[in-house]
Amino acid sequence: MIHDQPQINYNDMHKGIIIFGVCDLTKGALDIFQKNNLMVYGILEDDVKWHDTLMHNIPVLGATDHPNFLALLGEACASFIAYRHIQKRKNCLNFLITEQKPAPISAIHPSAVIAEAIELGQGNYIGAQVNLAPEVRIGNHCVVHNGAIIESATHIHDWVEIGAGSIIGEHVTIEEGVFIGIGARIISNVTIQKGASIGTGSVVLGNVKSGDLLLGNPAKSIQQP
Repeated sequence: MIHDQPQINYNDMHKGIIIFGVCDLTKGALDIFQKNNLMVYGILEDDVKWHDTLMHNIPVLGATDHPNFLALLGEACASFIAYRHIQKRKNCLNFLITEQKPAPISAIHPSAVIAEAIELGQGNYIGAQVNLAPEVRIGNHCVVHNGAIIESATHIHDWVEIGAGSIIGEHVTIEEGVFIGIGARIISNVTIQKGASIGTGSVVLGNVKSGDLLLGNPAKSIQQP
C-alpha cells in the first residue's frame, strides 16, 4: 500500500495509547505522542521495579499481561511496542496476537520528512528529523532513529533497526533483522542480508552476507573464518 503521508493521521485519532515496555525507546515514543497531542494512558512493563513509577509524568501501570489494561486495547486504546530489543518486540507482538488485540500503531515524529509515495508498515518507530525519500518501502516493527536519511527506492524489511544519523543510499535492500549502528553509511545498490550487523560509523561499499558483522571505513567483516 502506498501512503501519501505517515501511516496514521494522528489528527483523526481520538483514542488513548498504551505503551508496552520501559527502555530508552519509551522516552522517544512518549515525546512523539505528546508532540502529536495524543493521550498516553500508561505504560506496561513486566519488571516490577518500574511499577508505580512515572516516566515523563506517565504512570507505569503494571505488567504487560494485566487483564484490566489489556481489556482497554481496541475501542478505547491503541498500543505501541517500545521494546528496542528485537526478540522482546517479537514476544510482545506474539502475545498481543494471542490475546486477539489490534496491531500496534507506529510512532512517527512530527519533524520527520516523509515523501508522498512511500510504503510504511505497522508498529514502526520513526524518530525526529528522519528523512524518507520517494518510493522508500519500510516493513513492520522497524526502528529508525533520529536524523537517519533513507534515499529513494530503498527497501527495508521487517524488524530492522537503523541508528541515528545513518545514511542509506538509493536502491538498497535491507533484509529482516538487520542492525545498522549510529552514523553508518550504506552506498547505493547494495543488499544487506538477513540478520547482519553494521557497526557505528561504518561505511558499507558492497553486499553483506546473512548474519555477518562489519566494522570500519571501508567496512570489513570481523567474523571468524
